[in-house]
Amino acid sequence: MTWPNVTGVARGADMWGRVGVIHFDAHADTGDIAFGSLVGHGQPMRLLIDSGAVRGDRFIQVGLRGYWPPPDILDWMAAQGMRSYEMTEIVHRGLKECIDEAIELALQECDAIYLSVDIDVVDPGSAPGTGTPEPGGLTSRELLDTVRRMAYQLPIVGVDVVEVSPPYDHADITALLGNRVVLEVLSGMARRRKDARDGTTWNPGQPILDGR
Repeated sequence: MTWPNVTGVARGADMWGRVGVIHFDAHADTGDIAFGSLVGHGQPMRLLIDSGAVRGDRFIQVGLRGYWPPPDILDWMAAQGMRSYEMTEIVHRGLKECIDEAIELALQECDAIYLSVDIDVVDPGSAPGTGTPEPGGLTSRELLDTVRRMAYQLPIVGVDVVEVSPPYDHADITALLGNRVVLEVLSGMARRRKDARDGTTWNPGQPILDGR
């Protein structure tokens, strides 16, 4: 889904300007080949860069962890100028500091952002319904707050939520999270437009009943 979607958005560069990608995922998805296939769920981000749809230095990843990719793939990612926030760095520095930096980088390099959320960026204790779970991820609350903030602060032109797998789910908690990610992104985008129109600024710390 992400590969064709971002490619289509990037083709509208005359409308959007410089297009970048912010990619939430436990996995980098920058493999060159996997299980004998050149096209699969482990390659879309590499295909986007290799095809020229999005430059590597306009690519930000959040939430990587585990024991993949191997050194040669990491070397390729570094050579493309990608910025990948692995969970060890996020835990050490703090999520807010890393997201502050990611937003600043995105605003420097891009005029429009495509947001891609692989649900396995969340710890499998909160999102078991996915095909390739990886322990030690973000909490549901951290993901929801972060995507809403990005949708408010950045010029989002596209979004996807992928890898939700109902057969692996329990009590629909992963499906509900995927739904809520979409709602939070749309809410952030709507508030961004409202504040631009009204000259106001959203304060996430404001009590919900203030001004009613």
